Amino acid sequence: MWLRPKGRNGGIIIAAQDQAHNMYYHQRIIMKQPIDSKCRMHCNAGEHKKHIVAGCVTFAPSKYTNKQSKVAGYIHWKVCKHMGLQVTGTYCEHMPEKVINVNGTIVMWDVPVITDQAVLANQPSTVLHDKKEKTCLLLDIAIPDDSNVNTKETEKLKKKIVSVIIGALGTIKKGLYQYLLLLPGQPLAIELQKITLMSNAHSICRVLG
Repeated sequence: MWLRPKGRNGGIIIAAQDQAHNMYYHQRIIMKQPIDSKCRMHCNAGEHKKHIVAGCVTFAPSKYTNKQSKVAGYIHWKVCKHMGLQVTGTYCEHMPEKVINVNGTIVMWDVPVITDQAVLANQPSTVLHDKKEKTCLLLDIAIPDDSNVNTKETEKLKKKIVSVIIGALGTIKKGLYQYLLLLPGQPLAIELQKITLMSNAHSICRVLG
């Protein structure tokens, strides 16, 4: 499913979906111009759409992490609102607490999970532990390039977690709706797409100036 936002950011995203931005890789490989195609964000990879929205090592520690945190923050806000907790008017102002206990349900935010064996990726974005029903949902979020959505979903399924996978330019699979129904408050897929698209529009703007 594709979402086509409006306004200036919408134009940027649509151009990225159509691979119409005049990035260095396009200028060198397609237009045959004698220029260096390396990313202008000071990394050695070629500067093209896929690299900017999901593969730039300069953006990885900040932009990509912040993008996932925004998506996770929206879901956490919806969960807390559903549970009757006092929340801010919009998810943008929401500041998740590390651990919340409401009527026997523990909501943990960005807290490492203790496992029997050593696991490097042991810190899901959100954990919902219902002591009464003796159930536990581990929520993990990924925002890969749209061409890698299927691969990333297969990877997450092997870990037996609730996976929320949004393509960097808006692609989602139908299975996402089933995952969202498992979560209290039932976060909206369209909101997850908007958050992702706006974040990537800012990344593209930063690169292209």
